[in-house]
Amino acid sequence: MNQSKSQSSPLFQIILSAFILSSCQYNPLSSEPAPLPSLPAPPKPSPSKPSESSPSFQTCKSSDQEFQCLALKIVSYEDSGTPSVLGKIQAETLTNEINKVWSQCKIGFQIERYESVNPLTLGLQYNPEWRSQAGKVRSTFSDNNSLLVVATGKLTSSTIAVTQMPGYGPFGVLVEDSFANNPLTVGHELGHYMGLYHFRNSSNLMNPYIGTYTENLTPSQCQIARATNQREWVQMMR
Repeated sequence: MNQSKSQSSPLFQIILSAFILSSCQYNPLSSEPAPLPSLPAPPKPSPSKPSESSPSFQTCKSSDQEFQCLALKIVSYEDSGTPSVLGKIQAETLTNEINKVWSQCKIGFQIERYESVNPLTLGLQYNPEWRSQAGKVRSTFSDNNSLLVVATGKLTSSTIAVTQMPGYGPFGVLVEDSFANNPLTVGHELGHYMGLYHFRNSSNLMNPYIGTYTENLTPSQCQIARATNQREWVQMMR
């Protein structure tokens, strides 16, 4: 999903741009209810070095045999002299809030790997142009064991988030700095990751317009997401 922004309006519109690529954009002409603002960011820690594993992160494993727990790999961009877009504590808080939303489908996520990287050292731009560079970003960080979320600088072309849906890889969510700690924004993106398209209902997580209360999911959406996980992301399940 690709989300866009504008300096002249407080409303966010999420627009599906292609069958494989789902995108969320900012629409200054929208008359939809006011969207969820970006969550206030707590003080950011100093940039951290990549970590192969993060045993301190909480697990989403459950004794409920129907519960699906999926591993996340979160990559956060940092710049010279600039703290990470999404610190480890912020990433954990974000995941916990996303889990509250997705618990209605008996789906949860756990951070299995967190990395804070300077993209310039890898030949990537801090503020990537998603149309031409999203594939390279995903190829650089994706693996076969976890769902990928990359918190970048500003995504150009008025985009705030973009997700590669099941079909053709490389896969992964890219979300820009202003929205990287917003659980409904990232939770919506993970919905696309799990095969869900937009659903026009003002209280639904997959509504094209992210609002304060867009957090519900229908039984059918839960069924699709769970089936997609079983079909596409078995290797990510814990």
